[in-house]
Amino acid sequence: MKLASRHALVTGGGRGLGRAIVEAFVAEGARVLALGRTRAELDELEKSFPGQVVGARLDVTDRAQVDGLRALVTRSFGRLDVLVNNAGVWMEREFSAYTRAEWDLTIATNLTAVFDVTQALLPTLLESPSARIVNIASIDGEVGFQKLVAQCASKFGLVGFTKALAKELWNAPITVNAICPAEVDKSVPYAATTPRVPAPARALAWDVARAAVYLASDEGVRVNGACLDVHGIGFLAS
Repeated sequence: MKLASRHALVTGGGRGLGRAIVEAFVAEGARVLALGRTRAELDELEKSFPGQVVGARLDVTDRAQVDGLRALVTRSFGRLDVLVNNAGVWMEREFSAYTRAEWDLTIATNLTAVFDVTQALLPTLLESPSARIVNIASIDGEVGFQKLVAQCASKFGLVGFTKALAKELWNAPITVNAICPAEVDKSVPYAATTPRVPAPARALAWDVARAAVYLASDEGVRVNGACLDVHGIGFLAS
């Protein structure tokens, strides 16, 4: 198992890509602290993976709650080896139709929360002999798209955050990387996807989750400050 004896934390772990990453990590031997805002989803995860997943309700945009994360990790596992910053929002609007509240929510969730969570947990991560930070960014952090001004601004910021922090911590026992998916078909759950499937037009949650496993494992130890693209063939053909 690629993540045996590892302890991981995944934000936005109750659904979508976050849940797929939780399931992939558990399948590779990790114990996972899944954070989310919906208690029912977290309870279902704990029931599906007893003893391997701990669910905790937390709003990553609330700095006061985030400041309690170190204590939560200590109570749950005693240590932390992998942080996956996955929680995010997505809005499609013409620029003139964006409200300031929508802009603020997008930046707060997709970028500022990553700063807060990472800053809060970095001292704990640096106690691990080989820690990993994996940020779920997006193709929107590499290419500008119409009607996605706030999304692109937040994800471009996240890619820059990833590269800068990796360089700042280059001499520490930690790597900092990002995954940049194109559009993901979230209708296919991780557990329903076999390793060998016809190449889909869109990436699957399975693809993003396996990329996270790679970056979190010993296989990815010399990958640092990278943005790993995960695109379906439909994007490449367009």
